[in-house]
Amino acid sequence: MKRLSREQYEQARRFLKEEARPLDRAVFEYRFEEAPAHRVTDALASYQNPDGGFGRALEPDVRTPSSSALATGIALSLLKGVDRAAEHPMVSGAMAYLLDTFDREAWVWRVIPEDANDHPHAPWWHDDEGSLARTFDNFLVVPRAQLVGLLHDYAELVPEAWLDTLTEKTVSDIETLEEEAFAGGGDTLRYALELAETEPLPGRFKQRLLPRLRNLTDRIVSRDPDEWAEYSATPLKVAPSPDAAVAELLEDDLRRYLDYVIDRQTAEGTWEPTWTWGPLYPEAWEQAKQEWRGHVTLETLTSLRAFGRIERPGGAQP
Repeated sequence: MKRLSREQYEQARRFLKEEARPLDRAVFEYRFEEAPAHRVTDALASYQNPDGGFGRALEPDVRTPSSSALATGIALSLLKGVDRAAEHPMVSGAMAYLLDTFDREAWVWRVIPEDANDHPHAPWWHDDEGSLARTFDNFLVVPRAQLVGLLHDYAELVPEAWLDTLTEKTVSDIETLEEEAFAGGGDTLRYALELAETEPLPGRFKQRLLPRLRNLTDRIVSRDPDEWAEYSATPLKVAPSPDAAVAELLEDDLRRYLDYVIDRQTAEGTWEPTWTWGPLYPEAWEQAKQEWRGHVTLETLTSLRAFGRIERPGGAQP
């Protein structure tokens, strides 16, 4: 079993300290160096809009400054990760935005705003007369599943009966969607798993979700190293920590993939995104790519530590 050497860890740390976004730097320092949580919220504040939602390229592949359900879910996950309570103004603002922008007829959130087309963006985020809804199965899982989990984390801010109905609809759709909806890069599966892994989600919903998601994991996760260099449903995407709902199903695959990941660190100490925008917006892509390098490096280090794959002098873990 391979471990990231202390020298390799220091290379990644240097990159995050010197070249990553202030947000990813702050999250790294919070997770690894016991920095105060307010540094994360201070860095995150620049992505929040007056409507309470988050945008401004928090998700680097969507460069519109406007708020989106996609970016707001990312922000709320970070806020939960640094133990920001429901009364924190960034949390309450984000929850108000979600309530205001919820489509009460379709019972979903549109993943990104229509004006995303007017700003640099990855090709898969382009909306051509409703193509985005078709690509993301009418937003039944992405972004809804993650957001429903976060609503349960901050349930005191939303109507109880509405949340129960919304959860029932979301779980039912995850149970009945065709398998092909969860294939591809594995993002839909990861979103569904985030809901199933939500601690305060009532047990009756977890009991319905987990059998389907375990079956999908076994069928969808890429076990071929030749596929891992491309955008794919890697073992670590669906099980980023040993506590993940499906981690025990992928024990051998995770062991091989973590060895692979350690070998893929660049000379600069980074891990690179496995996707590009092709010929679209080349200057904006270079900026987005640099932002992704920091974020992917941060999340890779976080997973390597969670699985005990980072060495310190004497063999201890950071």
